[in-house]
Amino acid sequence: MRKACAGWAVVAVLAMAFAIPSGAAVSSKKVPGVTDKQITIVALVADLDGLRSQGIALPEKLTTDNLLLRWQGYADAYGKINGRRVVIEPAVWNPIDATTFDEACTQATLDNEPFVVVNGNGYRQSAVGCITVDNDTPFFFGESIYPELTEASGNNLVSLGLSADVNAATTAAIAKQAELIDPAAKIAILSSNEPGIKAAGDALEAELTSSDFDVVEVVEVNTLQADSTAINRESAAAVETLRAAGADTVMLLIPFTASVGFYEEAARSNAGFDVFIVDAASSLCTQFGASRTPAAVAGVPCITTWDGRAVPTADGVEEDSEFEAECREQFDEFSEQQSQPGVPAGDIEAGGVTYTEDFPPAECTIMSLLLPAIEKAGKNVTWDKVYKNLLKVKKGTAAYMSNGEGGFGKTKPFYANQVHVVTLKIANKDTPQDANGTFNGCPAPVNCWVPTLVDGEEWFPVVTK
Repeated sequence: MRKACAGWAVVAVLAMAFAIPSGAAVSSKKVPGVTDKQITIVALVADLDGLRSQGIALPEKLTTDNLLLRWQGYADAYGKINGRRVVIEPAVWNPIDATTFDEACTQATLDNEPFVVVNGNGYRQSAVGCITVDNDTPFFFGESIYPELTEASGNNLVSLGLSADVNAATTAAIAKQAELIDPAAKIAILSSNEPGIKAAGDALEAELTSSDFDVVEVVEVNTLQADSTAINRESAAAVETLRAAGADTVMLLIPFTASVGFYEEAARSNAGFDVFIVDAASSLCTQFGASRTPAAVAGVPCITTWDGRAVPTADGVEEDSEFEAECREQFDEFSEQQSQPGVPAGDIEAGGVTYTEDFPPAECTIMSLLLPAIEKAGKNVTWDKVYKNLLKVKKGTAAYMSNGEGGFGKTKPFYANQVHVVTLKIANKDTPQDANGTFNGCPAPVNCWVPTLVDGEEWFPVVTK
């Protein structure tokens, strides 16, 4: 029986202590979320309807149902699996109330008892263990993970995004190899007590130090609290702490909802930091994240696996790969619209023109991996079979990430294989369209991340140990 969320680390220890000995008889049991006619998958999505009911203005297309349609649409496009229809059920959290993530976990695992849970982005890393450990439910996560969570979750967790330790090692390697950071720099790390971000920050400190960089200070902002104003007060206060430590370079890992205070105070006090973003937080250096990023971040580089449609020369729009074109075609059909590259969810209105939202790359990539793995598991499907099928994908396709490809492995439960350096370009509804069809280098009149070539190369393989 599944249970309400508890401290997942403790539960993991108890689970290992009372594990069934090898060779012991195990009684057959019904596979959760599977009937003769249906496979139930729960999609964790933001409760946009709830935000609207609280008086928060959102574009008309930003609804909870439309977020669910992204999942159900790709499931329907794939078709029945061994005679069963894949049905997507919702579990929601309130994006402005950090206390609702555990409620979403309860909805996902206790109220629905699905075969697997999926999330493209936005779900808090610290709440993942409630699903995978406390409630022993498989989860395909669209964002980053970290070693402690991976170990506790066992085969219940796979992700698109990098593991925190790999992210840190890759960032340090690129920073040194490409001389992105002055070897004499005094480096500070602005991290968080959010477990995944903290893991990335701790690993980054160790990797930078072992690469002979001088890390003079690490500050962890309490991003687990629900008060965004208090969080930004903390990130603003960090500026003076970092200056007092003699830092001239800041590696920033916290989300933009937490770093506005830092950027504003750094500008006000003329701190003069060189800032580098390490993509360890939710939706940080994604196409959607760019659209919500303050202008103060313009020109700041980010090392990330995520991609968009801008090109390094900032003078055109990257063409879809064959896989991305298929994602777009299916999305356009089930959403009954014609999507446009580089437009975040909800559309954009500028100069009397409506720019239609782009297809959702994480949802398409996840379903393109998950559904075939379920089908290959056969009529008597179990998660163990599906998990093994996923890990057999050594080189698959990916949308808007990792140079269009990814792969799993026996000790690699994350899909991303490559990262690149991107910088933020500012665009808005008042930005004129250039002769090349872009808006200050962006595919649409909205902020975007533009790739940066390093020694003539855009993409770099991740560093695994």
